[in-house]
Order: sequence, then structure tokens, then C-alpha cells
Amino acid sequence: MVVLAQGELEQIALPAVQKAAPPLADVPEIDLAAAGAGGSAAGRAAAAKAVAAACEEHGFFKVTGHGVASGLLARVEAAAADFFALPQREKEAAMAMAMAPAAAAAGSSPFGYASKRIGSNGDLGWVEYLLLGVTAAGAPLPVPSSASLCAFRELLDEYTVAVRRMTCEVLELMAEALGMEKDEFTRLVLEEDSDSMLRVNHYPPAPRPELKQQLQHGGNGRVTGFGEHTDPQIISVLRSNATSGLEIALRDGTWVSVPPDHTSFFVNVGDALQVLLLRPELDNVDLFHVS
Repeated sequence: MVVLAQGELEQIALPAVQKAAPPLADVPEIDLAAAGAGGSAAGRAAAAKAVAAACEEHGFFKVTGHGVASGLLARVEAAAADFFALPQREKEAAMAMAMAPAAAAAGSSPFGYASKRIGSNGDLGWVEYLLLGVTAAGAPLPVPSSASLCAFRELLDEYTVAVRRMTCEVLELMAEALGMEKDEFTRLVLEEDSDSMLRVNHYPPAPRPELKQQLQHGGNGRVTGFGEHTDPQIISVLRSNATSGLEIALRDGTWVSVPPDHTSFFVNVGDALQVLLLRPELDNVDLFHVS
């Protein structure tokens, strides 16, 4: 992946948003604590039913009672902020060094650090990010092992294991709601050849004044961070800080803004799950619709 120096980044034309800020979304909420080992059978059945309804109606829901320690979330967020605050060339050099063995083995790799350029199709956004492959066990991750970034790597390993555990709980509820075996979806995530990924996005403050003025003139002062897309995975698990910006499309095509909640996770039903539910042997199962 081509990474540009900071001076070059600001020369790229950014997509401006031509619409007013969307209304707030009414996001369904699932309490995993009610479906856990300490809860009742009725509570788990109700949680599974709520997951199915959220997937069918929105393809998107919020997860509370997830069991991921708030202290871990705060430490990961702080470590990520420290990484993205490094000088541009240091971020590029650190990740290039870390990804060199994998890139050499594969010929090229989508993983590592990048800024402004999203994927290989020419998509642009006011975002910088780390894209990391995750093993079925949840670790290790290909993050630089230098002394200054070692703590970040260890935190990401710990975070990935905790989120993987929570994700499997959600997938089990999905399977139960559809009358499947409990591990129908989780085994796909836990198999050795699972290609799960961890993406850490950072949306920097507004660009330099003259560029900001240009964006305001053409896009109501709003700039695209990560553009309109669907997720190809089974599900995507998202967490943000207290800053708004995430939007989803409803079934009627209306875009709505997701209220930020740094204490919870959000789950988006991916394209792969919909394809799995179209298998002939599952033709009696309702499809989870997602925009």
C-alpha cells in the first residue's frame, strides 16, 4: 500500500459532503449480561429474539453488558492516540518495518498503516488507520515490536482476545435465534484459517485552514472520513470514542447518525452472513436484511 508523507496528503482532493447533517438513529440495544451464564433461560431467549429482530430490521445494533473491561478500552484508546500522534514518517517507517516479512512472503499486503487512501480502488477519506490481520486465537498481531510500540502491541493483543470473546457470544445468539447449532457461526470465526481483521481508525482534526475553507464552500463544512460502503465480513464489531460521525442507511435509503457511546460496542451485519443464510439447506430461514 502506498503511504504518502503529510505534505503530500493535504494535496489530495477530498470528497466533500453535499448534504445536511442526518437525524439521529434509534439504534436497537442488546444487553449481553442478560444472556450470560448468570442470567435465566428466559433472559437468553429474549436476548436472542432481540438480536434477530435488530438484524432483520436494521442490520445494526448496540451491545451493552459486554464484559470488556472499561480500563482496557481506555488504555487501548490512549495508546492508539499516542501512535497516531507520532510524526508521519515515524508511523510510516514503523509499520513498513513490521510488515516487511509478510509483504515479502505474499508479494504485497493490504495490512499496515495508511493515510487518506482506503484500499486499492482509489477511495479517499480524511482518515489514517492501522489494518492488522488477526489469528484465530486472537494474537499475536503484526504490530512493530520496537520498545516504544511494544506496549501498544500487547494492548491490541489483549483487546482482540476480549472482543473476540464478546463477538462469539453475539454470534451464538444469532445462531440460536435462527434455530441453528450454537456454534454454527462461531466456528467460522475460530477456525485456524479465519481471516479476521482489526482496523484502528483515526479521524484527524480539520485540515489546514485554506483546505477547510474549500471544503466548507463545497460541502457544508463536512468532510468524508470513511465513505459509504457495506462490510464483506460475517459481522463487524465497532467501538468509537465520544465523537459522533458514524452513519448508517436504513432500509428505505435514509441515512441516520449513530449517537456515540464509548462504553458500548456496535455490531453491523456483513455481506458474508447474508450469503451464508442463502444456502439451500437453510432455505427456511429468514434473511437478515442490512442496508
